[in-house]
Amino acid sequence: MDRPHFLVITTHDTGRFIGPYGVATVRTPHLDELATTGVRFNAYTTAPLCSPSRASLTTGRYPHAHGVMGLTQAHFALDLRHDELPLPTLPRPAGYRSGHFGIDHATRDGSRLHNDVFDLTPDPATILRNAAAFLDASHDRPFHVQIGLRETHRVAGGGFGHPAFGRFGVTVPPFLPDTPDTRADLADFQGAVNRADELIGDVLALLRVRKLEERTLVAYVSDHGIPFPRAKCTLYDHGLESALLVRLPGTELSGGRAPRGQVSIMDLAPTLLELAGAPPASAMHGRSLLPVAEGADSGWYALFAKKTFHTAYDPMRGIRTRRWKYIRNFEAAAGVEIPIDVSGSPSYRVMAGRLEPRHHPPAELYDLEIDPDETVNLAGLAILADVEADLHARVVTWMRETSDPLLAGPVPSPFYRDAIAGTN
Repeated sequence: MDRPHFLVITTHDTGRFIGPYGVATVRTPHLDELATTGVRFNAYTTAPLCSPSRASLTTGRYPHAHGVMGLTQAHFALDLRHDELPLPTLPRPAGYRSGHFGIDHATRDGSRLHNDVFDLTPDPATILRNAAAFLDASHDRPFHVQIGLRETHRVAGGGFGHPAFGRFGVTVPPFLPDTPDTRADLADFQGAVNRADELIGDVLALLRVRKLEERTLVAYVSDHGIPFPRAKCTLYDHGLESALLVRLPGTELSGGRAPRGQVSIMDLAPTLLELAGAPPASAMHGRSLLPVAEGADSGWYALFAKKTFHTAYDPMRGIRTRRWKYIRNFEAAAGVEIPIDVSGSPSYRVMAGRLEPRHHPPAELYDLEIDPDETVNLAGLAILADVEADLHARVVTWMRETSDPLLAGPVPSPFYRDAIAGTN
C-alpha cells in the first residue's frame, strides 16, 4: 500500500483500565472497536510516570538515553537532550507533515518536537478544531498527527472532574482494598475513562468524514499505569501496564489480533518509520511491532523499566520477563511513592498506613505466575539465588549498554544544579 497516514492518540494515567483489556464496568465503544478491528498488544511502558514515558514514545529510547528522567514541568525541569530526534522529525524525509494537538508533557517546550503545527491547548473542542484544520490542509502529503487527552488524569482535590459512572458496577483491582471509598474513587475514574473514549470517538470521526480510515494507522496509547496507590510511580505491573491498540486496515495490524508476547511503547516509533519507508533510526532501543502482530516474533523476552525522579529523587531499575519481576532500589526511600495527585484520593486514605513495603529493600523479586500483584518479595531466598543473580546481571548489563548515568553515582536534578550554582 501507499505510505499510510499516522494518528497517535494518548491519554494520561489510564493504564489498561478500558474495555479491550477486560474491564467490563466502563463504557469504551470506540476503543472496543479499535481493538476488534486492529491489534491489542500486551504493552508496558519504560517508566511509570508521564514525561519519561511520553518521551520514550516519541523517541523509541529509554529515559536515561533521551534525557527525560523525571517530570518536565515547573521546577522539575527535565528535558530532552538537545541532540534527540523525536518522532515528528524522522518521517519528514519520506514526505510526512506533522501536527501535535493537546497534551505533550514529553518536553519543556513543545516546539522541541519539531512539528509543522502544534498547539498544546488541552481543551477538547480546540483539539478537534485544530486537528480538523490540519487534516484539511494535508491532502497532498501523508500526515503524522499526535493528539494528547488529559481526561483520565486526576485534578485538584484528588478526583477526575467528570461524572462518576457505576451503572455496570465497579472494577476493583486486586491490589486495592474493596471499600466504599475505594469504589467511589473508581466510579469517578470510570466516568473519566468513559469521557476519554467519547473524545477518542470524536477524533476518529475526523478520519471517517474525510474518508481517510482505510489509509490511516490509528494508535491509542496510555502513557503508564493507573493513578492509584501501588500503581502509578511504581515498577509493579500496575504502574507499568500500558494500553496499546494499533489498526491499519489491510495489513497485519488488523483483524482483532491479540498477541501475548510483551512489547514496549518504545516499539511504536520504529514501527511507524518502517511503514513510512523512512530511514531507520539506529539509536532507537525499540523495535518494530509488525513481526509480533503477524505472529513471526514472540515479543521481548525481557523488558526494562526505571524511575529516577518524580515527586523526589527515587532511583530504581527493573526487569520484567514473562515470569519474573526484579527491581533494584538505589535509595532507602518510602517503599511506595504516592504522587501528589493520588495523595488526595479516597483510595489513598483507605490504604494509608498499610502500604507495603514501608521502605525500599535493596532488591525485590516477584514470581508473576503465582503472585501477579507482586505482594511477596522473594529476594534473598536461597532457592531462587540463581534466578535473582541472572536478573540482576541483566539489569546491570542493560544499564551499561545504554549508558545509564546512575552507574557513575547519584544523578543530579536541574533543581540541584541551579541550587549549587547559587553557592559559587
